[in-house]
Amino acid sequence: MRHPDLTRVSEANPHRPWTPAVTIIIPTLNRPHYALDTVRQVLRQPFRDFELLVVDQSSRPAADDLRDRLALLGDARVRYVHLSVPGVANARNEGIARRRGRVVMFLDDDVILLGPHFIASHLRALASPQVGGVTGRIVERLNRPNARRTVARVSVGGRTLDNMFGTKAVPVHGLKGGNMSLKAEIFDQIGGFDRNFGGTGLLEEADFSTRVRAAGWTLMFEPEAELFHFSAPAGGNRVQSELDREWWRFRATAYYIRKHRGPAGLLPFLLTFTLIGLRCAWRERAPNALAYLAGGIKAGLLAYRNGSDEQLPCCPADNAAASSLPCMIKSVGERASPAETG
Repeated sequence: MRHPDLTRVSEANPHRPWTPAVTIIIPTLNRPHYALDTVRQVLRQPFRDFELLVVDQSSRPAADDLRDRLALLGDARVRYVHLSVPGVANARNEGIARRRGRVVMFLDDDVILLGPHFIASHLRALASPQVGGVTGRIVERLNRPNARRTVARVSVGGRTLDNMFGTKAVPVHGLKGGNMSLKAEIFDQIGGFDRNFGGTGLLEEADFSTRVRAAGWTLMFEPEAELFHFSAPAGGNRVQSELDREWWRFRATAYYIRKHRGPAGLLPFLLTFTLIGLRCAWRERAPNALAYLAGGIKAGLLAYRNGSDEQLPCCPADNAAASSLPCMIKSVGERASPAETG
């Protein structure tokens, strides 16, 4: 299938930018070299009807380095926005608010696409009217599946069951944020990702997937949309301390369980995570670890009490940053110059 030159504006209306089939969003944080390599891979895909939005939460000089290197690519499909406050759910939402495609795809910044028809495979799986979201096959460098069949869901006790290494297309409970696509109309229907999943960002895509399924959509696993995930040791939303990672896990899971399963879901969760906390305390040789992790549960329940944070930005603060490189870039949260404000 021959695709048009998407670096050009519509010939029918030269003043209106083209509307791509797909908006690909890559959130990134302090990984300019990984992110640049991922962008180059996407641009080499034979399917060309897409825009690529890099949502950069990096500190400087990493942000400046990535912005300049993206500009040197000279591809008008690549757009860049810098956020001053990091957070994966917020980065996704800022990207969604700037989407122009009918499909929105998310990729991690540290991946290798394992095939020339990666994007096309996502779109084929989304062709069914009932299918709202697709997640692809993920070959992990570090993490290993903890379930025998293809699955991405949260167990009754709150454990994350994960196996994205299957070879057959099957319906699934959840999508994986580093390799997923969704029909854009879903965001108009249910809103964005919940920013209350902070820190490591654990369960932000599980929460969104649960809401998508509750709205009546089917989620599919598509093995031909395959990638390799580096799990880069630095950058991203990594938390180096194992005990701190567990704290964020306890917080996110408490929030997810209370939000989606109500008070009745808390008992099996508390039983399961008490055992997890005891094992963690023994492993870390930290007698106070259980109390520390219980604080994570308390924080998650308090976040639920304060309400979800799923609203999409209705007017992105930096429309100039969403234009094609190498246009001038400015960051969300930075004050515009007098010339920009008129």
